Amino acid sequence: MGAWEEQARRTTQHRQIWSEAQEFNFIDALLIATNEEEVKAAYIREFSLPVKTQERHDLVVDNVLFEFKYSVKLSDIEVAAKVIAQAIYYINRLFKKGRINEAKYLVIADKDEARLFKVIEFQLFYESCEYQWDNFRPSSPDPKLIEAIKNSKILESNRIYKLTSQDDLHLFSSCLYKLLSFSNTASNPRDKSCKIRSLPKSRFLIVSFGLILIFSSFIVLANQPYFKNLNKFIPSLKK
Repeated sequence: MGAWEEQARRTTQHRQIWSEAQEFNFIDALLIATNEEEVKAAYIREFSLPVKTQERHDLVVDNVLFEFKYSVKLSDIEVAAKVIAQAIYYINRLFKKGRINEAKYLVIADKDEARLFKVIEFQLFYESCEYQWDNFRPSSPDPKLIEAIKNSKILESNRIYKLTSQDDLHLFSSCLYKLLSFSNTASNPRDKSCKIRSLPKSRFLIVSFGLILIFSSFIVLANQPYFKNLNKFIPSLKK
């Protein structure tokens, strides 16, 4: 293949990639997904998530832990409890390492549905010594943990987002973007340094304003005799 043909082939490939990027549809990508990895890929592409799986769990981005499945019917409490139990195994590892703040929210999702939780809701579980953390794998959690989650009533009050519904997808996307952006802003050291630097200025303004008030009050009090004499003098002028 000559240089011209190679360049033409690369141009065609780039054009195809660009075209696919422009035509990407999250719902369509989920509908045609055939396994868990394709569901995960759809989420990564839709929400621009970085791929980080060093800790042997699906994904943690900006304090949000994701647990993906292919098609498991998350609206079923028993199924959802098992998926959450798997995620709690990963959360327990972070807790034992003193890194629990790295996961403040939990998202469980498959090709049809998604659910959002605050990790703190499961504190009684991931901090407990009642469950077998070492004798069971995350993919096959301790049945006792699954049963406890199922009976905790947490799932009953939690919303299920039907991703094939435009309204539910919009609500879910808005919530997820908000969580990701909030966590990113809260953990940004530049923002913290700006707040810290602004404190001395605020204190200086408050102190300066207080001194001005004290000084003004002193001037008024010191000149009270003058004002009394002036009031006596003004009536004499009128006469």
